[in-house]
Amino acid sequence: MATTPTGTPRQQKRKPKGKNSTIELAERHGYSPSKKGKTREKDSGSVTIAASSAVSRTKTAFPRQLQFASSNWKALQETLQIGQKSGAPQKVENRKKNTSKSSSTTVAPVKKEEVWFDGVDPLLLEPENVHNVQTAGQAIGLEKKGTYNKPTRVVAMDCEMVGVGHEGKDSVLARVSLVNVMGHCIYDKFVKPTEEVVDYRTAVSGVRPGDIEKGEEFATVQKEVSEILNGRILVGHAVHHDLKVLFLSHPRRRIRDTSAYRPFRAMFGGRTPSLKALSERILGVKVQQGEHSSVQDAQAAMRCYTMYRKQWEEDVRNGRRRFVQQRQQQPHQEQQDSAA
Repeated sequence: MATTPTGTPRQQKRKPKGKNSTIELAERHGYSPSKKGKTREKDSGSVTIAASSAVSRTKTAFPRQLQFASSNWKALQETLQIGQKSGAPQKVENRKKNTSKSSSTTVAPVKKEEVWFDGVDPLLLEPENVHNVQTAGQAIGLEKKGTYNKPTRVVAMDCEMVGVGHEGKDSVLARVSLVNVMGHCIYDKFVKPTEEVVDYRTAVSGVRPGDIEKGEEFATVQKEVSEILNGRILVGHAVHHDLKVLFLSHPRRRIRDTSAYRPFRAMFGGRTPSLKALSERILGVKVQQGEHSSVQDAQAAMRCYTMYRKQWEEDVRNGRRRFVQQRQQQPHQEQQDSAA
């Protein structure tokens, strides 16, 4: 059972008035007295009963002036100020520490020292890096990347020659190169000279004594080239010179000579253009800078042909029609002349 206060309320000791009254104490210490949440005092051994419902609605009485604050209030205020000053920066530091930890986990590992192979031929490096190496034809746009290196219906040929005979004025075959319609080299071999070489013409031909010493026999090269050209369209620049040193012939209707094509000659006022000037004019590519390369010259001739291939082949067909018509009209005209 809950204990009850001894005696009646009238018999209980009343609070003194005057100086010890609640109002006087409130005015003296500078706070307003709370009317709710009053406690009842008991004798020794009695329990103080507080109304819990009243406590939740009780407003805390803060000192209105600092001079009236008790030592407990001052201690609490100092604690709060210390917490505000030291607590907030501490959290920021913790965040900084956390961010530094998190960022440290994402830092890339230290790379090992890279090994450089300056001056090493790319073909001697690892196979995985070889596919990144471009050929000279790909670098200047004369060779189509990613295509096959087999003979096509149209091939281009160029030869390099060396000087023989008196003062090296005569020419013999030293190197022959063929490319397909995509510009890929399908044949490239040096040839052992059939006569004593007087002038290697290295500044122009790019041929050196060591190249032809390791070359193929002329008869072997002649046979292999003849098999490639058989039944195909041959492209070249002044290609009749190349056929001459190979001692080969080719049907005229299957030859596409970039030095004799009329639209190309019209670009130079009717004159026969050099391959260097023609490539720079049509392709915007400079070839034959210094020593010549038969592979690059064949690629340049093929590219000039493929850029005008549709028009060129149409001109060839029209020329054949005119030739056939002239052949058909010629006997009829001869009969008329004989009858007259």
